[in-house]
Parts: sequence; structure tokens; C-alpha cells
Amino acid sequence: MPTCEICGRECHSTREIALEGAHLHACSRCAELGKPVQQKKKLGYEPPADLKRRPVHIPREVRPGPLREPARELVPVEDFTKLIRKAREQRGMAQKDVARALNERTSVITKVESGKMAPTISLARKLERLFKLILLEESESVDLPPVHSQSSATLGDVVQIRRKKTSSK
Repeated sequence: MPTCEICGRECHSTREIALEGAHLHACSRCAELGKPVQQKKKLGYEPPADLKRRPVHIPREVRPGPLREPARELVPVEDFTKLIRKAREQRGMAQKDVARALNERTSVITKVESGKMAPTISLARKLERLFKLILLEESESVDLPPVHSQSSATLGDVVQIRRKKTSSK
């Protein structure tokens, strides 16, 4: 037996209504709260039901596997603000000139250059091409050693682990 999606009562039949922009199945009492939805005729090809349930083949290259490398993400280099400002000043450009050349807003360039905002990947790539710099580097995820005590890892622990990892390279 269908259930009214508004009041939750079981009823013999429901009607599809539009209420506050949502399409709901409602009993005859609750259907008065919304507007009836006209059933649209289906146009075009409708595949048979047995074809809809056929499994989809996913190529081996796309399937996740246990031997995948750890995910690496691109992050801005540590002193990107200084690099951008120095390159801009060496070329005698104002921030508005850089913004115009990259088709960005001047406020975005100002925020990135002052360090108030990290550049997006696409903006960093544009800046790299314009100034012939390297602003992005790969960052791999850090695996923390298991903590066997009652306390959990702190930010200080993460910093120590990162320092050990970078000093060993």
C-alpha cells in the first residue's frame, strides 16, 4: 500500500503534487496542499527493462586497485607570495596589469600576492606561464604511525613527522 509522503498515512492511492518546489506523492487530503503535477508523455526511445539492469563494463585502467600509488595533490610552494611579487616588480607590472593579462580581478591578484588567499590550481598555472615560475609542487599524503595510547595525534606530532620526512630526503 502506498504511503503519503506528507502525513505518513497508508492509503489506497496517492497523487503526485508539487509543494514548495518538490514533487511528492500525497493522499487525497494532503493533495489539497499543493498543485497537481501533470504527467508528461515520454518522448523518444525507452530501452526495455531488461537492458536497464545490464551491468556496465569498467575498463581495468579505470578500476581502483590495491597497487595504486598514494594520491598526490598540487599545492602552492611555500614562498609563492614573494615569488609572484618579485616577478611582477621585475617586469615593471602593476597588479592591475597582471590581472588584465590573466583575465582575473585585481582584488584576486592582490589577495594572492599578500598571502590572504592561496591561488587556485588554474590561477597558479596562469601565473607560472606569465612569469615563467614554478608555483605548484606535489604533496603526498603523510601516513601517521599508529598511536597506541589513550591520547590521539596532535598538530605538533604531524609537524615533527613532516620535519623528519623532509630531513631524510
